[in-house]
Amino acid sequence: MKKGIIAAVCCMVLLLGACSGKTAEEDSSTAGNEEAALSILVMRTEETKEGIWQGWGAKKLYDDLQIKLNFFPTGVKSGTTLSHYLIAGQLPDIMGLKGTDYAQLVMDADMLLPLDEYEDRLPNIFQNEAYADAVRYSRDHTSGGTGHLFIMPVAIGPADFHSFNWVPLLQWDAYKQAGMPEINTLEDYLDVAEQMTAIKPVTEKGEKVYGFSLFNEWDIVSALEISTLSYMYGIDSNFVSPLMETSMITRETKSLLAEDSFYKRALRFYFEANQRGLLDPDSMSQKYQDVEDKFSSGQVMFSWFSWLYGSYNSENQNNPDGADGMASVAAKDMKLFKAPEQTIGRQWYFSISKNCKDIDAALEFLNWLYDPAVQQYLTNGPQGITWDYNEKKEPEIINWELVDDSDKPLMPESIGGGAFKDGVEFLGTLGMEAATVMEDGYSLSYRYWPSTLERDPSLMKQEVMEMLGCDTLAEYLYKNHMVAESTQAINMVPTADHELELIINDIGEVVKKYSWKMVYAKEEAEFERLWDEMTDQAEELGIDQVTEYYTREWEKALRLVEEYE
Repeated sequence: MKKGIIAAVCCMVLLLGACSGKTAEEDSSTAGNEEAALSILVMRTEETKEGIWQGWGAKKLYDDLQIKLNFFPTGVKSGTTLSHYLIAGQLPDIMGLKGTDYAQLVMDADMLLPLDEYEDRLPNIFQNEAYADAVRYSRDHTSGGTGHLFIMPVAIGPADFHSFNWVPLLQWDAYKQAGMPEINTLEDYLDVAEQMTAIKPVTEKGEKVYGFSLFNEWDIVSALEISTLSYMYGIDSNFVSPLMETSMITRETKSLLAEDSFYKRALRFYFEANQRGLLDPDSMSQKYQDVEDKFSSGQVMFSWFSWLYGSYNSENQNNPDGADGMASVAAKDMKLFKAPEQTIGRQWYFSISKNCKDIDAALEFLNWLYDPAVQQYLTNGPQGITWDYNEKKEPEIINWELVDDSDKPLMPESIGGGAFKDGVEFLGTLGMEAATVMEDGYSLSYRYWPSTLERDPSLMKQEVMEMLGCDTLAEYLYKNHMVAESTQAINMVPTADHELELIINDIGEVVKKYSWKMVYAKEEAEFERLWDEMTDQAEELGIDQVTEYYTREWEKALRLVEEYE
């Protein structure tokens, strides 16, 4: 994902190569210290807590290594924060970098430690066969031609059969009351949402209910929450480039602004929603938290993420007077994007800065973080408290209250306290994919254990599965040929150079501005006029250069990926 701040700091970054930082030869040992404190910046999309890591995950780190982590601010402004560090020539000790573009900026500034020079200190990375392809790819293709390992990928391993990120959800009770009308295409959700809001125009608290509600907080180059509908049709509109649409079905790529692009279809979809009075008028200005709050209170009928429903499900899905929640209801013509097998990992990385004040501690932490046993602990909690093996020697959750109420501080003080989510929450993600099969023969994460999948489903889920005629959503999707299998090639397209990045950012400003104008256009003629103005301006700014670059690099990625799949 390209960040608007990237181009603004590129020139400065190029001047930072000689700035501060210890080299391997200058490594200063802190052996003998009883405690170490490391600063860390993990780039996240959403706002998270900052300060010293607390809770049961932090206690595990301290008990194992006597290390504390001090988290720096993150969220939508983390790109700006990173730019300030780059300009100053100083980074936090540990960097969690989201996207190869950001990682390349830091590498261009020569501000990261070459981890391969400390291979004997990082056995959990260099001696784990599961990471071998990820390490090889990073050294060969994301090291600026140096052959060093500067950035270590995360989320390495297989994608789970049941894991889908972009899934259309509808408020179940209102959908039932509407007679569960058949949905054949994306546009059919407009009619369905109209029926559902007529049945439930306001919440019990008197709040207005909308068919659709969006936010602009994550807009970078396009209106992201609009373009992301493409994933329901097997089209990537972010990983390769947010100005390109790359089909996982045909393996072809084209401009987001092509006349027959899905993006135009998605813009028209929300334009039509607004024409019918179904779109939240705050969509072009509100933040993510605003939308999540509206989902929690039952004010939104349609969601485009499998996880975006706030607390609405937990509060309503087992209601004996009428099961409710946001339920998976996919249109018949959809092919949901399925993440690829991630043998090279995702475009998220952990690294150590050259100016790290305690390289010994940083190396210990990174080795600890990529330890499979540590990842099991941070994902599932302590054995005997949150989970254990049953009489069949299968792992199972033994305290679902802790897991279901993951944001409540219910973990025992004896292990550090805090909420269940505090294990992984600050770090964002771990070295291995959640579906990775561990030594006991079961997945890393409890989410895919047989005992979890077979757990008594909620009343809402029982009703949804009865409608689908299958036991799980994944089973239904595969049975009906509604899955678009992705490829790791989406993570192998190199970052554009500085000149092209400037062009992309300029085009992005145009696309964002006009996209929201089109959604709220007064009539069809204005919608089309705005589209023409947007595409004309994009052409003048150089959209053809962008399309040519990514088309060429995508074809190279498709050839390269054969070595890793």
